Amino acid sequence: MKKRIGAVLLVTAILFTFVACSKEEDTSKGSSTAPVTASTTGSSTAAAESKAGGKGNGNYVIGFSNSYNGNSYRQSMEAYAKQVGEELKKTGEVKELIFAESNQNNSTQVQQIQNFIMQGVNAIIIDPGSATALNGAIQEASDAGIPCIIVNDGPVTSKAKLCYQINFDTVAQMGTLTDYVCKAIGGKGNIIELRGTAGAEFDAIAHKGVQEVLKKYPNVKVVSEIYTDWTGSKAQSELASVLPTLGKVDGVVTQGGDSYAAVQAFQSAKRDLPVIGGDNRGYFLKWWANKAPKNYDTISVSSNPWDGASAVYVAADILGGKDVPKEMTHPYGVVTKEDVAKFANVPDESIACPTFDRKWVSENLYKK
Repeated sequence: MKKRIGAVLLVTAILFTFVACSKEEDTSKGSSTAPVTASTTGSSTAAAESKAGGKGNGNYVIGFSNSYNGNSYRQSMEAYAKQVGEELKKTGEVKELIFAESNQNNSTQVQQIQNFIMQGVNAIIIDPGSATALNGAIQEASDAGIPCIIVNDGPVTSKAKLCYQINFDTVAQMGTLTDYVCKAIGGKGNIIELRGTAGAEFDAIAHKGVQEVLKKYPNVKVVSEIYTDWTGSKAQSELASVLPTLGKVDGVVTQGGDSYAAVQAFQSAKRDLPVIGGDNRGYFLKWWANKAPKNYDTISVSSNPWDGASAVYVAADILGGKDVPKEMTHPYGVVTKEDVAKFANVPDESIACPTFDRKWVSENLYKK
């Protein structure tokens, strides 16, 4: 699936002019914002009864296969999905939302998807650990009449009839951040690229976005690429090992979850603070708003964990017979230096992100 490149910022990115999200949020109207930090699982016993609802009749059981939930982003994504699941329980459309997490093991994720098929769920939302390793299981689900909605770390290469994909324009997302950092350091110098999980499709596409922008800046050199699994603890540990081996570092680009860890690593090493691209996490935004050097010039860009909630809406619409496109692009979010003061008091684990109601999903994600 081709990723749309160079999309207009206001189409695929939401420029934040509001505060970060609250834990209990009303999704009944328009779009708003809210961070959640917990993840919950449903009862697996409901899946065995899901066939009674039948497609188009509501009472759906939806499985959610997450390749990883060991960071605040994934935990927020699951919590948002559960929030919308509770909303749709009240309408009678959803009976249960069941979570399974594979801890970055593709074989385990395949087995969990197959288990969902055997349990008789009506739809499966999948945050994939690989672009290819799950294709067989996705095909099995499709052959069984179970739609699969790929979210967050796609795309996958499956050609299954009932495979739907909700992706970010990750190339544009990382291009926005990388271009800003390169300009902020004067178009020349050394940068570190903090990557995600090796082998994850999102990481590969995000890296492509960085590389495409760097073609415009031949005097910017990547002096280290570090895989952090999008977690601050690993980023800080890896940077502590790498920084003593490097000379001057002018900038840091990151996919998310580790921007504030980069700040801490440079401070602990008593190194000059480079231009560190932000990730919309509360830790980083609070530091930027309150403790960063005066006029610290950067940008903060992040994927949006509300895509898990959007996927629940999409699953219910597919099961209800609505015409849903096979490929959808979800907005990401941007915080600028003009906006950062609004985030001076956000919770540490929050993620500044726009949230959307069902009407917005229908009017925007379903555009063909």
